[in-house]
Amino acid sequence: KLKTVDLLINGAGILDDNQIERTIAVNFTGTVNTTTAIMDFWDKRKGGPGGVLANICSVTGFNSIYQVPVYSASKAAALSFTSSLSRLAHITGVTVYSINPGITKTTLVHKFNSWLNVEPRVAELLLEFPTQTTEQCAQNFVKAIEANQ
Repeated sequence: KLKTVDLLINGAGILDDNQIERTIAVNFTGTVNTTTAIMDFWDKRKGGPGGVLANICSVTGFNSIYQVPVYSASKAAALSFTSSLSRLAHITGVTVYSINPGITKTTLVHKFNSWLNVEPRVAELLLEFPTQTTEQCAQNFVKAIEANQ
């Protein structure tokens, strides 16, 4: 129905290090697949209109959480992929951002499985750090995109 898409906020995530393949498939491969699909549509070299892509990665891409190394690695891979694409904007006409939220109050952080059950209280421990609501997180996304940073 829509003739064009101007902005894609691309993010799906699971946090269950006991499901290694699924974690990588959702957190990294899903990001890659959605990104490549929209890039085919937007790429100016193919007659596309350009666009803005915001891939939701995570601060764990910079600082891994040792209790969930598969999750952390999948988000680091998404961050690296996104960073690479951001450097191609002058060629593709697509502005690409990584959104790297810290701990956000979602169902994701209330209960999840640590790798090899090395820390059964990891969710509880994470919530001892400063957190943000999903609304605060969304408002920060908008501010970052509007500031072009």
